[in-house]
Amino acid sequence: MIVSVSEQANTFLIAVLSGIVIGIFYDIFRIIRKIIPHPNWLVQLEDLIYWIIVSAFMFLVLFTNNYGEIRGFALLGAFLGNILYFFTLSIIVMKFSDWIIYWLKKIVTALIKMILIPLKLVLRIFYYPLKWISYPVKRFTHKSRFFFNRVQNKLKRKIRQIFKELYIMCRKV
Repeated sequence: MIVSVSEQANTFLIAVLSGIVIGIFYDIFRIIRKIIPHPNWLVQLEDLIYWIIVSAFMFLVLFTNNYGEIRGFALLGAFLGNILYFFTLSIIVMKFSDWIIYWLKKIVTALIKMILIPLKLVLRIFYYPLKWISYPVKRFTHKSRFFFNRVQNKLKRKIRQIFKELYIMCRKV
């Protein structure tokens, strides 16, 4: 089919805009990867999904604007749009997203610390009495040689271990 020069120019500009949209879509993937750490297999799966979506998007763009014909100038336009985006706007978008992620993490960390202050106090209040109570309990269980002795010691160790872990966890935050 014969396509006029104005239609080819229009298709080229739409391909450039499509390349910019593809770049924005990839930046969304990059931002999600910065927020939530991913194992390698999940990154590869995300890349596969990204390329499937991009391929379908480019097919749709070429089908609607170029009658389904794949032409070199359309692919070149998409490539140029992508390069144009990545060397201009992408730098700004990624720096801005890094700044937002940094401050959101600071705010969430501060809120968690504020929420855990009462829990730390409660743990400190109950940790030291349990430590002092354990001596008479230990003496009592040592004298009695029943099955209750082992059960109580195991229970006491578990409770002490849980309180220690909670106390250590709260100190780290």
